[in-house]
Amino acid sequence: MSLETQSRAIRSNEETRVERNLKENKNSLMTISLFMWGIAAVFYGLDYLQHTVPSVLIEPISNSIGVNYIDIATIMSIYFPVYALSQIPAGYLIDKYGVKQALGWSCLTVSLGLFCMLAPFVSTIIIGRVLIAIGSAFAFIGALKTISIWFPLKYFSLFVGITQSIGVLGGLTGQVFINHLIEISGWQLALFNIALFGVFWSIIILFLLKNTPGLASTSLSFATLTSENHKKKGDFLSLIRDKNIWLLAIYAAIMVGTVMNTFAELYDVIFLKKSMHMSAQQATHITLFIFIGVGVGAPLHGIISNWFPKQSIWMRWCALMTLIFFLSIPLASMASLSTGFLVLIYFLLGFFVSSMLLSFSIARCCYPIDSHGSIFALVNTIIGFGGFLFPLVFGQIVKLLMGHFQFSNELLMPLFLLGIPLGISFAITFFIKEGAKPCDPKM
Repeated sequence: MSLETQSRAIRSNEETRVERNLKENKNSLMTISLFMWGIAAVFYGLDYLQHTVPSVLIEPISNSIGVNYIDIATIMSIYFPVYALSQIPAGYLIDKYGVKQALGWSCLTVSLGLFCMLAPFVSTIIIGRVLIAIGSAFAFIGALKTISIWFPLKYFSLFVGITQSIGVLGGLTGQVFINHLIEISGWQLALFNIALFGVFWSIIILFLLKNTPGLASTSLSFATLTSENHKKKGDFLSLIRDKNIWLLAIYAAIMVGTVMNTFAELYDVIFLKKSMHMSAQQATHITLFIFIGVGVGAPLHGIISNWFPKQSIWMRWCALMTLIFFLSIPLASMASLSTGFLVLIYFLLGFFVSSMLLSFSIARCCYPIDSHGSIFALVNTIIGFGGFLFPLVFGQIVKLLMGHFQFSNELLMPLFLLGIPLGISFAITFFIKEGAKPCDPKM
């Protein structure tokens, strides 16, 4: 064998070895990334689990401390404004101190709030709900920030969707789980066990979750594998002045506020009982298919959007399909369609409305990674206020129409009117901008 042939063979073997080592390192980093995301996702699951606590705790707490259940429900509702107001500070603290410290101490705060609720006094229940709301504000934002740090951009939408599916699964199973604990051991011991798990998980976060892949793997980290040539500054003033971020946030707020917060969570069961003459149990079962659709659609939109040149194109189609399927519901009641058709409509409605999660993916690309927590917080804050505003306006519309017109079902016309904001969300998608390089979903 000639000297030149030997030299080529050595170079080829060296290149093969380097490629093999790079592949092994990337696989190892992906495993670590999945572990880090899993830690943050479990906290988000715990957060969603405690969202279901009020519905099954109001009556036993009322009987235990001798306070009217309506007053207990009012006390429980203090969670929502505190949660919304805590979003921006949570995003800032996550960016400043990292996911490790922010999520660890916020998980501990949720647990402390649950412990406070064990005392049979109105004052401690109020304090507990406030602490839970403050701690919970970090959960979803922290999970998104963890995904942003540990995964390349092309996986971001997928893992945001999976994280949301975990939350939906917690919402679907949480009431059954907590109710089972209450039947076995009473409401106080049930809360104590959940709080104890929260303490345990906060320790897991503080000891095992990492803020960055670390210096040893920096050259191979996904942060360097996904080039983010941002031109914008990441300070908070830049964020609130960015029209594109506001368009993304308003789009998501309309999708969630109309379909989920107003229809699915408040008026749907009443509508089905009045329009389709269903029992409460039948109506509840059909409504579940919206949430099942969200759980199925949330991770798939990240995959489907990769087939399009820009994610906003798929968002546009989803906004249009959401409008069509939402308007199909009052039309279905007028046409007296079968339950099977309604189930399909509800599932597809949930599937397409879950595309609002792509707002976080596009917003993530517009600024450097050290401001992603603040971006996610700003978008989530607007979504939260939408969840407060749309049910309030819808309720006033229902009262107004009931006072001036006589309908066999007073919710029929207001549901058609809810199509107007959904039409606006569809129009917004034409104005959302994506930078070709940093927001390319294939990166």
